[in-house]
Amino acid sequence: MPRAEITIRVATPDDLDMLGRLIAASYAGLDDGSYEPERIAAALPAMSKANPVLLASGTYFVAEIDGEAAGCGGWTRQKPGSGEVVDGIAHIRHFATHPAHLRKGVAQALLQHCLREAASAGIKTMKSQSTLPAEPFYAAAGFRRIGPIEVEMGTGVMLPAVEMERALP
Repeated sequence: MPRAEITIRVATPDDLDMLGRLIAASYAGLDDGSYEPERIAAALPAMSKANPVLLASGTYFVAEIDGEAAGCGGWTRQKPGSGEVVDGIAHIRHFATHPAHLRKGVAQALLQHCLREAASAGIKTMKSQSTLPAEPFYAAAGFRRIGPIEVEMGTGVMLPAVEMERALP
């Protein structure tokens, strides 16, 4: 079967509700045994929302198949959670693929698009705060594991994650 044609466009604030639904559907699949059910249930309300700041950034994207949103993701110079900016370093942000479009190359297309865009903007290192289930995806894309971290997902809700990074050309 031929691979679906994926088009990528810049997200806009008008995409907020649609991407909120896509992200919620995607992240519902994080309950794969990687996390304690209570912890993922507590984190999902905060992590399953589209971020209006990202949607207005110009570096957050929507992947579409036949005009339908299949995934989203982007990058920023600002470190998630702190807003810290370090020259030459950027951060992968809020990747999600709708369950109906898994294994079609959506996340890979988005990631490659982000890496190219960041490299063109002078970024030398891309970092990711990966969920546990997504670590193999980032590793296959050339990211190396730095180590375990905890990411705050709402007041007092901490979610285990993995800090990863890769050099850009």
